[in-house]
Amino acid sequence: MMANIIFGIILFLASSIDSVVTILGEYFGDKIHEFGVYYFANGHCYEGAWHEGRRQGIGTYTFRKADRRCGEWNAGNLKHPLPPHSHAVLRALQAARKTADSAINLRRVDNEVNKAVIAANRAAKASRVAAVKAVQNRMDGQFCDTDV
Repeated sequence: MMANIIFGIILFLASSIDSVVTILGEYFGDKIHEFGVYYFANGHCYEGAWHEGRRQGIGTYTFRKADRRCGEWNAGNLKHPLPPHSHAVLRALQAARKTADSAINLRRVDNEVNKAVIAANRAAKASRVAAVKAVQNRMDGQFCDTDV
């Protein structure tokens, strides 16, 4: 299962410049999974464990006024509060920050991927056009056989 997890950075841009969300971490499919950091548009931040896009496991939610909620999360809700300096919380924060640093240090490949997709689409279109022309040439320009 670990082979399918990738590191990444996602930036979501909404209608205004003030609503940028940054997610740094590991992904499984299209959802943050394992460890990561989520910076909300309103200034809040969650660092810790994730499961399929939800806060799950040990982590810390920090509000923009620096208030914190630390502990064990289940399905996005804080179930068991823990002190901010407990060993479990500090380990989860360290893992989340290490994962976020790994995501930041990745070489950006967005442009390369987009160029590859465009090239593949062009090749597929050229292939379809060539196939249609080959069929038309074989039929001598007739699109249906009326001598059935």
